[in-house]
Amino acid sequence: MITIKTEDLRVKSLSSLKSRLTKISRSPVPDFAVHKEELSKLDSILKKYSKFKNLIIIANGGSQSTFRAFHHALVPMGNERKVFFLTSMEPDLIDMVKVRFAPKKTLVMPISKSGDTVGVLESLFAFSEYTVLPVTSPNKGALFELAQKMGWDIIPHPEIGGRFSGITASAYAPALFCGINVEEIDKGTSEIYKQCHPSVPVDKNPALDLACRLFMLEKKGYSEIFCPVYSCRLFGFALFIMQIIHETVGKQGKGQTIYTADAPESQHHTNQRFFGGHKNVIGLFVNLEHQDDEVMKVHVPEELHHIRLRDGTLSDIDKVAYAKAFSFEYQGTYKDAVNSRIPVATVTLDKISPFSIGEFLGFWHYVAVYSAMLRQVDPFDQPQVENSKKISFELRRRLSKE
Repeated sequence: MITIKTEDLRVKSLSSLKSRLTKISRSPVPDFAVHKEELSKLDSILKKYSKFKNLIIIANGGSQSTFRAFHHALVPMGNERKVFFLTSMEPDLIDMVKVRFAPKKTLVMPISKSGDTVGVLESLFAFSEYTVLPVTSPNKGALFELAQKMGWDIIPHPEIGGRFSGITASAYAPALFCGINVEEIDKGTSEIYKQCHPSVPVDKNPALDLACRLFMLEKKGYSEIFCPVYSCRLFGFALFIMQIIHETVGKQGKGQTIYTADAPESQHHTNQRFFGGHKNVIGLFVNLEHQDDEVMKVHVPEELHHIRLRDGTLSDIDKVAYAKAFSFEYQGTYKDAVNSRIPVATVTLDKISPFSIGEFLGFWHYVAVYSAMLRQVDPFDQPQVENSKKISFELRRRLSKE
């Protein structure tokens, strides 16, 4: 379950957004929110590759960021199937990956909806001796044509853009390969999509409510969002959150910059910027209410209790549950922000489970879409991303002709 605490953003009213909210309420449901992946078909394809112990994902942006978040949150560190995310054609990195993962034990999965992601194709050619299972759009694109020539199986990628494709084969196929309960993730996204449906009014729609308040604050000069993530397992969503906000909203000179950070580690560096720098930053904290282990406690040997610590002694932390100590780090920073009159909100997940991870994913999908609609920009294009891709490909073409 997701809960949103927004009262400390100090946005008193959303009445000025009435016309925009009316338009949103009448908008069609996005494609990602109605798509249903056929999990049984994915299972049947993947059974053929069950012997492999390692998986190399070759992908960029949304084609890898959601599965990375799933893996970070739901796959134990000691899992026998190892995964590597290759997002660059950097030669030293490719060499290191090939040394670490032997061809006989490793499946390579390039993921690209268009099939024309140049970097993915370049990296893929470095793994010619490996078994390859692409996820790509059928009947178009270079990756599909390459698969046809090489006799590779293909997992079809639906026509849903990368950053919103986390509920499709692009994330579900590698997740199933790793033994993640994808059916429960899918149920979680379906549940939050209902709660955040365009027809649900803003006071009952958590994604729309947060998007509205962030938009109102941008108009007041708050151009940055500091997003510390108080959970090692949810921190896998850090890149996804930055991507989906920046690529969906940052257009036509509009949109806020969001930077995520691993908390409470961030308290030792970015808190200085948050509290001491320009007063244009909103705090948007991500918090986990319940740890799996809420029993383990700090044990300070009795003979050490007298050692001074700040204005107390080590005895003050003896027998404190680690889960409580971790929560106190979040509470201290949040209360400091409120006391400093910095607008701050919290997105809290009750616990880590496949269902709750699905909810968390779907929540951010709708936060991004509503943020774009409020600013009257297209949520589903990314013109500046495409422009840089064109330039870099032209540089390759020129070099190849020299």
